[in-house]
Amino acid sequence: LLKPFSKLGLPSHEIALMMTIALRFIPVLMDEADKIMKAQQSRGADFESGNIFQRAKSLIPIIVPLFVRIAGDLALAMEARCYRGGEGRTKLNESRFEKRDVIAAFLLILFLGALIASRFVKF
Repeated sequence: LLKPFSKLGLPSHEIALMMTIALRFIPVLMDEADKIMKAQQSRGADFESGNIFQRAKSLIPIIVPLFVRIAGDLALAMEARCYRGGEGRTKLNESRFEKRDVIAAFLLILFLGALIASRFVKF
């Protein structure tokens, strides 16, 4: 779906990574925001009073530590896994069905047939 971005010269792999991380971390962000909000409320912060701009301004003490913590943990995890990003980063080797696979499948079918036959034939 992101192929048109790469044709425009935009980094489609990085856009895909950002979208994946954003969707993956929504529940984590909500839980962490709730924890930070409760901690701030226990220290006397008020998030419900005032107009929309005052309430948005009161959320800054929640948003900053939230993103700093999540971004730091994510960066550490990606660095620990040696993530480099970019196109062609995988070293996937595709398997091919070869002659030895046909022989192994034939022997397996023969063996299973012998097992089934041995259950029905009394010696």
